[in-house]
Amino acid sequence: MTEADRISVTPTTANWTPEQKAEFVRRRRGRNWALFGAMVALCLLIYAIAVVKLYHAGHMW
Repeated sequence: MTEADRISVTPTTANWTPEQKAEFVRRRRGRNWALFGAMVALCLLIYAIAVVKLYHAGHMW
């Protein structure tokens, strides 16, 4: 499959109805919030692990 073939079969928003566009935006926003939550949870987990390790090593305050 060439680059032109791949581009021609890729769906675009140009021929979507307003309802389809709204649904796409709603679902993408939901995925973005889920990814944001996962990233925050990962950061908090790493921070908590670092605090516990530093506390047990005696380097906290």
